[in-house]
Amino acid sequence: MFSARVSVAIDDLQFDQCVRLGKFETEHAISFIPPDGTCELMKYRTTSDIKLPFRVIPLVREVNKSKMEIKVVLKADFKPNLIGQKIEVRIPVPPHTSGVSVICMKGKAKYKSGDNAIVWKMKRLAGGKEVQCSAEVDLLTFGNVVSEGKKRRKGIEKQMIMNGFKANRKWNRPPVSINFEVPFAPSGFKVRYLKVFESKLNYSDHDVIKWVRYMGRSGIYETRC
Repeated sequence: MFSARVSVAIDDLQFDQCVRLGKFETEHAISFIPPDGTCELMKYRTTSDIKLPFRVIPLVREVNKSKMEIKVVLKADFKPNLIGQKIEVRIPVPPHTSGVSVICMKGKAKYKSGDNAIVWKMKRLAGGKEVQCSAEVDLLTFGNVVSEGKKRRKGIEKQMIMNGFKANRKWNRPPVSINFEVPFAPSGFKVRYLKVFESKLNYSDHDVIKWVRYMGRSGIYETRC
């Protein structure tokens, strides 16, 4: 049986067909006979009072037409005894980027030209920690193209066209996105107790080893620059 604290407001709720709905309506507990194998017992959606596990602070400074500085600060806003895992931050750069120099405090960061983004990866990050990634971005401009040799110039022009670059066109900054896993439910939903009854096999709730594992995964998690 499961229950949630009173303060969690659930907007939408769907149960597997094995759940006895009457029990939930009267006691706010989930009673069910487990099917063979695994099943997705319940789906729910909540849009209020969600504790976001990470805070992303992006800073962008356009030095001049051919250079840009980007700094992204990542704060783990959860308890220090908890560990976030499989963290990936995607930092967008302009499509006419010619080169990127990256420095990060933790993990590894790499510029991926095909994605027009810097991908910053960390295996683990403890709660309460703050890390940052800084980058210097070199940009192609038509002034750069004129100064190049004829063959080189044609290649750069072609690259700029393929990347959709146009002179005097302001870069519409896409959001910074993040993927992660955390060992808790950001919605605040918790399993208060778990009981097992099986009269046919003649054992009680005390004979069963029980445990609950929480795992929160990012969906669409974006921050505007």
